[in-house]
Amino acid sequence: VFTSRTFEREAQRILKEVEEECAWMYETLHTDGKTPGRINFTVWSDVFICSHCGAELIFWDVAIDQKNGEVKDTWDCSSCGTVLAKNPGKDSNALKVDRAWETVFDRALGKTVRQAKRFPVIINYTVGKKRYEKRPDVNDLKAIQKIDDGDILYNFTKNQLH
Repeated sequence: VFTSRTFEREAQRILKEVEEECAWMYETLHTDGKTPGRINFTVWSDVFICSHCGAELIFWDVAIDQKNGEVKDTWDCSSCGTVLAKNPGKDSNALKVDRAWETVFDRALGKTVRQAKRFPVIINYTVGKKRYEKRPDVNDLKAIQKIDDGDILYNFTKNQLH
C-alpha cells in the first residue's frame, strides 16, 4: 500500500541520495579561502570578439557599468582600445562586435554542436545565513570543467533545440 507517509519517506531518501551525489557541484570556497559556501546561482556572460584585433572580450567585464548596474552603449576593447558596441549607432564611431562561438562534442547527442561562448563571472553563495558574491576562482573553474566533462548517468529526453 502506497500512503502519503510512504511517499514522503521515499522522496526524502531520493533527495538525500541526490544530495550525497551532487553536493560538490554547489560548493565554493568563501573569499577567506577555507570556509565552504553553498552556491545559490552563477551569472554567466556572453563572450564577443573585437572586430578590429580579434581579441575575445567577456561582455560583463567590458560593457557592464558595475557601479550603476547598467549596460554601456559603447566600450573600449581591453586589448586594442577600439570603440565597440553590440549595435553601434550611426554617430557612435563604434565597430560592431561579433559573438564568439565554440564547437563542443555533446556526448548525449553523440555529435559536435556549435554554441555561443560564455564565461562564468559571478558566483552568489551562502555561508551560514549570509549571502556573498565573488568572481569564480581556479577551483570553481575546475569544478565547472569537471561537470562539463562528466557523463549524465540517468536517462533523459534528448531533443535538440533548433
